[in-house]
Amino acid sequence: MFENFSPNVSFLGKITTEDNTHLYRVSLSPTSETAGFPVQESSEVIGIGKLRTPNGIAMSPSGSWVVVISGHKAHIASTTNPRAGFKKFTSPEHLTCLTFHPTDDCFATGDSKGAIRLWYCLTDGSLSEVSGLEKRAQTTSFHWHSHVVSSLVFTPNGAYLLSGGEEAVLVIWQLHTNKKEFVPRVGAPISTIAISPAGEKEEEYLLGLSDSTHTFISSGSLKISRAFSQLKLGWVICPGAGSHN
Repeated sequence: MFENFSPNVSFLGKITTEDNTHLYRVSLSPTSETAGFPVQESSEVIGIGKLRTPNGIAMSPSGSWVVVISGHKAHIASTTNPRAGFKKFTSPEHLTCLTFHPTDDCFATGDSKGAIRLWYCLTDGSLSEVSGLEKRAQTTSFHWHSHVVSSLVFTPNGAYLLSGGEEAVLVIWQLHTNKKEFVPRVGAPISTIAISPAGEKEEEYLLGLSDSTHTFISSGSLKISRAFSQLKLGWVICPGAGSHN
């Protein structure tokens, strides 16, 4: 089971066999008959399509599109017309991660050979073909990684794309110039990347590493500011309470 939420609906993936997954658009509004009960029934459940072994699901910031990556394909569905099903776009390599641009209707993927692609296929012209057909999409590619790209995220202003994987190096791509900066030797392969809101403090990049360490990177200096290792349960002595496991 995997899911992605918007304010009024949820997109749920239900694994029905070892390989097959069905995606549903589920309204978060209950039926009038069940509205007052602790367990409520959705007022609308729409099946969008079937796919195999999904690696990621994301919704566009506009709320108009939902994208699921599976194998060599990006499956795209309209949230306003989910019964139209998926439109499928092919990738040269196995897709491993997915993220949406914060302002534009485009998304980025990483693949098993280290390539990153920006996909520009969320237009009426690109999606007008019959559901189920596969086609190529207009893309822009970036390539530095030599192994699997495990995680991608755009900065909030959309000017930069951060990527990480088995090399244990954070790569910061400037999209308009294709220039890149590096934070090397972060300690272990990168599994996840997140960005903290700047607010009154400096924006930070949070890396989830394969050894369960979480490392913070300063966006200004591109230096590690602090790191937290995996919490380990053990014996703790509490004053006046004796020993507890």
